[in-house]
Amino acid sequence: MKHDKNLLQRRFGRHLKTYDTLAVVQRTIAGRLAERLERLVERPEAVRYGVEIGAGTGFLTRHLVRLFPEAEWVVNDLVPESRHYLPQEDKIRFEAGDGERFPFDGGAYDLIASASTVQWFDDLPGFIARTAAGLRSESGVLAFSTFGPENFREIARTTGQGLDYRTLADLCGHCREAGLEVLAGEEWTEQQLYPTPIDVLRHLRLTGVNAVAAERWTHSRLRQFEADYRTAFSTAEGVTLTFHPILVVAKKHRAS
Repeated sequence: MKHDKNLLQRRFGRHLKTYDTLAVVQRTIAGRLAERLERLVERPEAVRYGVEIGAGTGFLTRHLVRLFPEAEWVVNDLVPESRHYLPQEDKIRFEAGDGERFPFDGGAYDLIASASTVQWFDDLPGFIARTAAGLRSESGVLAFSTFGPENFREIARTTGQGLDYRTLADLCGHCREAGLEVLAGEEWTEQQLYPTPIDVLRHLRLTGVNAVAAERWTHSRLRQFEADYRTAFSTAEGVTLTFHPILVVAKKHRAS
């Protein structure tokens, strides 16, 4: 399924402020990805030039600036207004645009990072191959998080709509095919509870992650959705929404 990048830009742009407040899982994921980088990058001072794809409101950006204080950063996001949420530092240069088409300079970067973004890309294997080409040959690092097939399973099962999520095995395979050595690959699932199915939809809207299709909900369809969701996914405390984060850290093989 091709993603409507204009729809993505509009919906994320409209809800940047509420995303920064409500996207608790995405904030946690960025923190865990940063922890893996802190553990796996042996010489942080050697990271001098990096790029972040899909910075959003800066959850990962702030960790990158802290972990790699010597680095200069090109920070990208599809939404131009994202720049107002990022650290305002001389070593950060913001570039708006489709991160999937970011023009990686051949072999220029020590670190390419992305959190909770690449699930929106149309050709993820191609993107990973381009990032590999954009890394320095001296063990440049690619680190990204995305979501797996169980993500928002309640929405997919109730509406029949959802993203085409990749498995951890698929993602690691794409990295290896691109000439990268996988240093870490992990996944987990967690469930958030909401009072009603309507609160689930509200959360998705206010964090912008409902940009799968530009459609309007009729009253009858909304009532049916709520009834179906309650029937399948109710607990004593409310209704569930499942998240399935995946983290991957890989490095470029040293030139022989």
